This record gives sequence, structure tokens and C-alpha cells, in this order.
Amino acid sequence: MTTAGMKDLLVYTADADALAFMRAVLGRPKALGIRPIEFDIERHPQRDAGMVQSGAELARMKKGRYHRALMMWDFAGCGREHRMPAQALEAEVQGRLDNYSWSGRSAVTVLVPELEVWLWHCAPTLAAYLEVSVDEIDGRLQVFAGKQGQDLDTLKREQPKELFEHLMREKLRRTISPRDFEEIGRKASIKRLRDCPSFDRIAGILQGWFPS
Repeated sequence: MTTAGMKDLLVYTADADALAFMRAVLGRPKALGIRPIEFDIERHPQRDAGMVQSGAELARMKKGRYHRALMMWDFAGCGREHRMPAQALEAEVQGRLDNYSWSGRSAVTVLVPELEVWLWHCAPTLAAYLEVSVDEIDGRLQVFAGKQGQDLDTLKREQPKELFEHLMREKLRRTISPRDFEEIGRKASIKRLRDCPSFDRIAGILQGWFPS
């Protein structure tokens, strides 16, 4: 494919929830502080561990079709979380991307501990989407936190997925689907999301690549 026919960005994620959230966010270029871009998002069939093992190789097959590539997956459950720091894992996979001719045109971001940590940085949007108040959400989760022997803020940082699942399934009797992540991503405050280091890193990379 010629340079003129290349799309701006390829995003590789580990699951449908991250795909949905990123699709929603990338559809808001003005809020992100970037120009409108043409992008595709794909997910690895083997999820987080697959991204570590062969994500760079899959991206290699796409070179020449996209100007830039972004890879992202959860640190929790990737198979390396107990063996090395997230930054070292990012560097390892980035090195493989660089060897596959993506040097200077790609980035790797590991979500620590997992995607759901983003949700707790946009709690007002989450509450509005669920049609409850932030105080009501916190009240429903305080008992759960107490049973875990931790404070709620710690759980939001360290066990965000477990906390979200408890809220949705046990307290609100709702199933969880990628649509939830997409709807929240469409309305979430980018400023609040950037308080989360992994999202801030992604936003900064995108602004560098695609300035408004």
C-alpha cells in the first residue's frame, strides 16, 4: 500500500472492552487534543498473554498499511506481572516492534493493573451512565472494601476490575459488556482520565503523533 493509502493508526488491544473504550475515545479527537484520524482497532485472540507473546509479530504483518501503531494490554493476567516491572515489559515488546521496522512509529503501554482502573478516574461519568450518584456507588462499595480489609481508594487502584464487577453484578444486578466501556468512553472527561498514568501516556503519545 502506498503512503497516500495508509491509515493513520493501528491500535492493538487485548480484549473487546479495551477495544470499545479506545474506539470511543479516538472518536473524540477534539477532546483528546488531536486532529481527526483514520484508525483501525484489533484485539488479540489470546488476550493479554497473547499480546506479550506475539503482539509485535502481528503488528509486523500490518506494516506498510498504517503510519503509527499502538499496543496496549493489562499488566494483571499477562503472565509477566510477577516476574518483571511493567516498564521493563513495555521496553521488551517495544524492542521487538523496533526490530520489525516500527521504530519511531510505534508505542507500547501496559495498563497497570488493568483497564478498569480508568473507570475510577471518571467516576462522575460512570455514575451518570449507571443512573446513580457517585456517593451511592461509594456507599455500595465501602462494605466490600471493609471485607477485603482495605480502604476503597486502595481497591480502586489495586483491584479495579474486581471492584467494578462487584458493583455491576452484585449491587446493580447488571451484566458487563463492551458496550458499557464504549458508552463511558464517549462521555468521560479526558482531563480526569489523564490523572491515570497509563491513559495519560497514551494521550500524550497521540498528541505527539497527531497534533491538532
